Amino acid sequence: MSEIEPSEVIQAVESYVGRELRDAAQYSNREPFDQSGIWSLHQLARDIYARGVDDGTRQEAERQRHQQNRDRQAAKDARDV
Repeated sequence: MSEIEPSEVIQAVESYVGRELRDAAQYSNREPFDQSGIWSLHQLARDIYARGVDDGTRQEAERQRHQQNRDRQAAKDARDV
């Protein structure tokens, strides 16, 4: 999996962490994140992003294979006419 966490993902995680820390300071029923928890959240976000990229890459490859098959069939059909 990718070791890269895109800037947008970093910003989303940090925004979430900021809200959670503000809520923890405001409400007695909230626990603040520690640095280890924040790091783990970044790792989770990175892994989810990487899986999405991998899935998208596989889906695009499948679409291209189907298009190539259609193109080959069309060329064959044109020769057979």
